[in-house]
Amino acid sequence: MKKRVISAIVLLAIVGACLFISEVTRALLVLAAAVLSAFEMKNCLAKTGERAIIFTPVLYIVINTVLCLTGAPLWALAANLIGCVILTVCICICREDLMAPAARGTLFMLIYPMALYAALQRILTTDRWLYVFAVAALGTWSCDAFALFGGRRFGKHKLSPHVSPNKTVEGSLCGAAASALFGVLAWLLLMKQGAELWVCVAVAVIASTLGQFGDLAASLFKREAGIKDYSDLIPGHGGMMDRADSLLFSIPTAWFCIELIDLIRK
Repeated sequence: MKKRVISAIVLLAIVGACLFISEVTRALLVLAAAVLSAFEMKNCLAKTGERAIIFTPVLYIVINTVLCLTGAPLWALAANLIGCVILTVCICICREDLMAPAARGTLFMLIYPMALYAALQRILTTDRWLYVFAVAALGTWSCDAFALFGGRRFGKHKLSPHVSPNKTVEGSLCGAAASALFGVLAWLLLMKQGAELWVCVAVAVIASTLGQFGDLAASLFKREAGIKDYSDLIPGHGGMMDRADSLLFSIPTAWFCIELIDLIRK
C-alpha cells in the first residue's frame, strides 16, 4: 500500500506539472504515455498469439504531436491515420516474415489505443482543454473510486463476470451517482469559464460511463492474454494502459458531448 501511495503521488505530480506548464508539455505527456502504451499493447497481443510492429503506431503519434502543436486541421489528423494504415499494410506485404498476422495486430493498435491517444492529444492542445479534462477526469476518477466502494458494500449482480469478475451493477450505479456529484464540483471550479451546471453533471455521468467501458475493454485484452497488469511500469498500479484505460474513453466522450451541445445551440 505504501508503494502504491508513493507512486500515485509522484505520478500526479508529473502529470499535473505537464498539464499546467504549457501546451507543449501536455502534448509531450500524451506522446510519452502513448509510446509506452504501444509497447505494452504489443506485448499483450504477443501473449495471445497476435503479432504487431511498433514502428507505424509510434510514427503515427509522433506525427500527430507535430500536427497538434502546429494547429493543423482535422483533415490532416485523419490523413495521418490513413497514411499510417496504408504504410502498415505495405510493410507487411513487403516482408514475408510479417504478412497478415502482423498487419492485423498493428492495424488494431493504430485504433486502440493510438487513435484514442491522438484524440486526447488534440483535445489537450485546444483552448477548452481544462473544461473538458476537469469534467471528464473528476467524473471518471470519482466513478472508479465509488464503484469500487459500492461494489464491495452493495454488490450482488456481476456486470461482466467473464471480463472483470469484481465489477458489479450496483457498484457501477454508485459510480454514476458519484460522477454526478463531482460534476457539480467541476461546475464550481469552471464557473468563471462559463460552464453550466446541467452540462457539467450530464457530461460527467456520460463520460464516466464510457470510462467504465474503457476499463472493461482494457480488462478484456488482459483476460485474453492471461495477465493481471499490462506492465510493472508504475509500482503498485501496473502499466500505463492500466492507468489510462478509462480516460482514453471518457475525455474524448466529454469533448464530443460539449461540442455537440454547442453545435445544437447554434
